Parts: sequence; structure tokens; C-alpha cells
Amino acid sequence: MPRPGSCSTLSVLFSNLFCIWCLFAGNLAFGQELAGTIRDQAGNPLPGVHVIVSAIDRGTVSDVDGKYNLSGLDAGRYEVQFSFVGFLTRTEMVQIGDARVVYNVTLEPEVLAGEEILISESRTDALTINTRSVSVLAPEKLVDLRGQTLGETLETLPGVTLLQTGPSIAKPVVRGLHSQRVLVLNAGVSQEGQQWGGEHAPEIDPFAPVEIQVIKGVSGVEYGVGAIGGVIRLDPLELPYVPGHGVSGNFSLNGFSNNLQAAGAVYLEGAAPALPGLGWRIQTSYRKAGDAHAPDYVIRNSAFQEFNGSASVGFRRERVNLVALYSRFSTELGIFSGAHIGNLNDLLRAIERGGPSFIGEFGYDIVSPKQEITHNLLSLHADYRMPAGSWFEFQYGFQRNHRQEFDAHGRGDDNDLEIPAFDLSLVSHSAEVKFHHKPIGQLIGVVGISGMNQLNKNGATGFLIPNFRAYSGGIFARESWVTEELTIEAGARLDYRWVRAWPRENGSRGDFVKRISDYASVSGVVGSIWQFAPSWSFGANLGTGWRPPSVNELYNFGVHHGTAQFLIGDPDLSTERSVGIDATLRHDSEHSRFEFSAYYNNFDGFIFLFPDLQPRVTIRGTFPTFRYSQADAVLRGFETSFEQDVASWLTLGTQLSVVRADNRETNEPLINMPSDRASFSAEFRLPDRKRMRATHFSLESNLVRKQTRVPANVDYMPPPDGYALFNAGFSSTLLFSDAPVRVNLSVQNVLNTGYRDYLSRFRYFIDDPGRSLVFRMQV
Repeated sequence: MPRPGSCSTLSVLFSNLFCIWCLFAGNLAFGQELAGTIRDQAGNPLPGVHVIVSAIDRGTVSDVDGKYNLSGLDAGRYEVQFSFVGFLTRTEMVQIGDARVVYNVTLEPEVLAGEEILISESRTDALTINTRSVSVLAPEKLVDLRGQTLGETLETLPGVTLLQTGPSIAKPVVRGLHSQRVLVLNAGVSQEGQQWGGEHAPEIDPFAPVEIQVIKGVSGVEYGVGAIGGVIRLDPLELPYVPGHGVSGNFSLNGFSNNLQAAGAVYLEGAAPALPGLGWRIQTSYRKAGDAHAPDYVIRNSAFQEFNGSASVGFRRERVNLVALYSRFSTELGIFSGAHIGNLNDLLRAIERGGPSFIGEFGYDIVSPKQEITHNLLSLHADYRMPAGSWFEFQYGFQRNHRQEFDAHGRGDDNDLEIPAFDLSLVSHSAEVKFHHKPIGQLIGVVGISGMNQLNKNGATGFLIPNFRAYSGGIFARESWVTEELTIEAGARLDYRWVRAWPRENGSRGDFVKRISDYASVSGVVGSIWQFAPSWSFGANLGTGWRPPSVNELYNFGVHHGTAQFLIGDPDLSTERSVGIDATLRHDSEHSRFEFSAYYNNFDGFIFLFPDLQPRVTIRGTFPTFRYSQADAVLRGFETSFEQDVASWLTLGTQLSVVRADNRETNEPLINMPSDRASFSAEFRLPDRKRMRATHFSLESNLVRKQTRVPANVDYMPPPDGYALFNAGFSSTLLFSDAPVRVNLSVQNVLNTGYRDYLSRFRYFIDDPGRSLVFRMQV
């Protein structure tokens, strides 16, 4: 049996990598890249800014989020001009040397007759980006962080942990909240596909060319119902619009030794020579992995494969910007078969044993229990800027999420294993219109209206999710008052949601009949940010948000094969309401970066899964049982991060996250909350050489405490012990014939430590994966 790091393991891995290289390699146009974000002095993005490099007759225009991108540049020093109506033209000398240079710009408004705006010139993006805590993963950082899931990439950020269901399913947990409480915004569209359960990872291509932001805290005013815990924004990179751009591209190749995963991705982009202002991009990625290895055994049937693609086209004129994007995500993944157990005694023995009863061989086969998932997304975005400075923004989204889950146990017929245990199809249409008014003195703001229509169909035999149709809509307004040192913002939103659920046509539970529910409430926020020194700012935010119970929380009744659990909903659950306050102290200077955020969230009617200590015996097997419950609760905690350049060649960093959550009705801790965790890192930079740039070594340790704050005697087994993991890495940009190649080699879990995270759904049965050698390359 191949072991991680063995010669046979690596030979299989690199043969897979070679196949993917052959699949994706093509004629790409190489060169350096200049990119960044353009904002006004209040920190708001400026769309439509002209970016001109006159020496080479190249240019582009910033998109609706203020982002610009110029690729295919030769190394050298360039004069770059940034110009926009109503703002002073700014000219900067920019040195292009690395493969990708990020240069952010703040434009100063012109003083027009009868109208004066007083805003400090010294304010920076890092200090004024939001009154809440915001973490950003720029595209250049993602190169060295891409993992097997989107969640693993985000786990590097303070305050973000993972809810895992086996090696291949992971979703982000922000300050103890996840699923319906954390909105994922993909290309401006709310991702609709994860509300069927906490174990459903967001259907996002981990290789998509994007910038990622994690906004922590109540965000319902801007983003709608459910954004109680925060928002994860994935913003596609700006399209090239200048005809002289030509065709360029990016190729990525990844390999992981633990599960012999090989992954590759490529995108090509260009501008239409015959039609100035028209840009396009096509992208595709493929991943294939075998069974993962815990330190002492193979995690059988944990293989997966994934094939994704997207295409986008945009058209830009001085006042109009149109962008259309279509993406398709498709995956098939196995579920650890040892969690599907035939009878009660075997289940109790499996939990007591703490490991698989049978040590199988490594393989790429995917058999039942398994999941097959596709997600199609169409995003249409348009904005129009009026001569006076105000502008309209329109966003439409279409999504179809199709999920099939297959049982491990048939009912006497072998063909039964090929019939999905449940087969769910969710179709969503959403639209939003915003009006951003021009500055009125020192006041800037936006008003808007949004709506969504959803239809879910249950096409299989299970009772886990009924058919349902839902309509929702909202109106909102947000204003900001800006002075030289202080920004104050306030906003409010009214939302309504109507849901009708009904049984499957081919039979259902006898006690389930058609049900209609409707919900309406308001969200609100008041926040401020004060820059009290050139490199320091303090932000505070008071907000209230709400969400209606989701269909799975109301009507679940049956085995969820993704988690090997029997889930029971409660149709009498009421609306969940949160009132929260958070405060953030930020420091950003040339050689040090620091952020400390503290928060306190009070929940009325907090909804959570609670173990039922009597397992459920079904014709499909015996499963741990969990019920959705509701209680008043409080969540509070803090996270902090600090980086210091102690020398030109050395940067030290640390992060710490703490969550405390209590059931106010029982005076006990809430179940399934993240453990305390800390990380320490050191990055050693080497001097640039002729063909090696941005070279560094890194060492990292992640320390996780045992979760001791749990309700007594309610779970199937006590929380696992704490653990310490150590990682090491090397990264460098290699220059060959002016074509930059970014190479990253790392070792995750260097000591091959056996551990189980408290938020792992399979911690009853197996350890988490062990050591993995990781290879990443980007051209």
C-alpha cells in the first residue's frame, strides 16, 4: 500500500501531474502584471477610472469595485496616469519587476464651485476598508495557499475555522457561525446551494481567478437576510478591455502526496481588437484525488474528482460597464464507508474502537456512499454612471444546484445502490438594483431593492428535504458621513420571505402536509471608524440582523448520507435574531501590521443541532441522531493577528482566535463551537537573483486546545484532545525567457501527527489526514 512520501506514491502523483499538464498546456502570452484597487479618500471603490501607461500606449479602466489590471508588461519603470471626472489626475512612477505588482491608489476629489469635500489624503485602504473586521486574500497570496477546498484556503485567516465532513468536505466557520449565517457572494450573487445542511461545502472552484474578502460580523443591511455571521466575497479579477492587451493566460499545477491528488487549471483572457472596450476570459480546472491517509491507515472511499469551468465577457465605455459570467462546478466524492454501520451494536463498537475495523488499500475508486453535485451560475452585472457623479448598479443571478447522495446499503437489489437516496434540484433567480448618489457635502450613500425566487424539487425516495418554493425581497439604504479623521455610517433594511413546502409526488412521511410560512423583519447598523494616527485606526459597529429558519432546519427527517447522521427538524422553529457589537483596532505601517477585534453577539432563538443519545435504527443502518433545537444564546470572543518585519530578511507573525458560546436558557456552553487556537509563523526572505525573485522559506505552527466548554453527557463521545501541527514551505518566482513561474513546495503536518478536530463530523470514527507533501506551480 503506498504511503505518503514513498517513491511509489510520488511516482503516481507526478504521473498524474504530467497528464494534467498535457491536458492544459497551451500557447500563453507571458509578461509582468500591474494590478490594484482605486478608491476615493473615504475608502469607496471608484469604477471607470482611466489607467494609462503612455510610454507603451497601453491602458485600462477600473471595474465597479475599483479594481484594475494590466498584464503582458515588460520589466521596467513606468509613468502611470490615473484620471477620472471629478477627481484630480494622479501620475505615479511604478517599478515593474516581480511577476505581479500590486499598486493601490487613492484619488483626491476636485473642489468644484459650490461644493467642497474635506477628506484626509493620508488615509489608506488597510485602515479604512470597513467599520467591521475585514480580511483580504489577494490573488497573489492565493497562489501559495490554494488547497483542496475553499475552506482550507480561508482557514489561514484569523477568526476562521473549518466544519469538516471527511477529508474532502469543509466549509468555513466565522466566529463560531457557519452555513445559513455566513453568506457566500460569488461574482456578486449569493451562493444558493448550501442551505440543505452544515456539511455542504460551498460549490466554488478553488482555482477561480478571484480576490477573496471575509467580512466578519452582522452584515444584513448590505447583503440581506442571513448574513448574521459575516460575508465571504469572491470577486472575479477585472477583465482586460484595452485592444492592445493581446491574449495572455495563467496555468496552475498542484499535487498533494497524502491522497495523490493532481490538480490543474488554466485561464486565457484578451481584448477584442475590432471592438474597443470588449474583454473576455475562459477558465477551466480539474482535480482528481484518491483515498486520504490518516497517520496509521487509509481513509477508505474518500476519493474525489472535480471538473469546473467558467467564461466571462465584458464591455466597457466611459459611463457604462457590462459583465456576464457563466460558471459550472461539478464534483463526485466518496464518503468514508466506515461511518455507515448496519446495526446498533456495531455503531457503539465503532465509536468505542475509534478507528476503522478494516484497513483497506489505497485507491481512486468512488463507490457508495457518495455524492454527485453540480452547480451552474449565471451572473449579469451592469452599472451606469451619470454625468453628475451618481450611478446605478444592476445585478442578476441564475443558479441551479443539483445534488444526489447515494446510500451504502441497498434493499435487496444491487441496482438499488445506483438510485440516489435523495435527489435535490434547487433553481434560484435573484436580482438587485442599487442607486449610489453623488457626494452631498460630506455625505455619500446607496439605496437599493432586491428579490429572489427559488424552487426546490425532491426527485428521490428520501424525506430529508421536501419540495418547496420561496420568495424573498428587501429594500435598504446606507449612508456615510465623512470628515478628515472620522467616518460614521448608518443603514437599515426591511426583508420579507415566504415559503411553501409540500410532500414529494411519489410519497412522503404520513405526518407531513403542505405548509406555508412567512417572515418579515428589519436589519440595522450604526458604525464608525476613526483614524487617530497616520498608521492607526479604530472601528466600532453595532448591528442587528435576523434570519428565518431554513427548510432543512424545519423539515429534516431522515438519514443524511454525507454525514452518516439521522437528522430531525422542528416545524415550530421561529425567527432567529442577533444583536451584536464588535470593535477593531488596526495598525498598518511599512514594517508592521496588527489587528485586534472583539465581539459580543446576543441571539434570540439561536438554532443548533443537538445530539439525541438514542441512535436511530433504519432499514439503511443505524445512525447517530441529531435534532434541531432553539434557545437564547450569547457568542463572544476575539481574534488578533500581528506581523513584524524584524529584519529585511525576516518576518514573524502570530494569530489567536477565541470563541465563547453559551445557552442562556440552560446556563451551559453551546455544543459544536470552535476550540481556542493560535498560530506562529516565520518567513525568511532570500535576496533576489538573476532568475529567482521573491524567494522565501516559511515555518508555521498551529496549536489547538481541547474543547472543554461543552454541555455535559449529551454527545456520543467526549471532545478529542488538543493538538499541535507544524508546516514548512518554500516559494520562489523563477524567470525563464521573461516568463515568470511561481513555484511553491510545502509540507503539511510535518510530524505526521494523529489528531481529530472537534468540528470534524467524522471524529467519532477516524483521525484527520496526516502528512502531505504539496507542490504548486503557476505560470
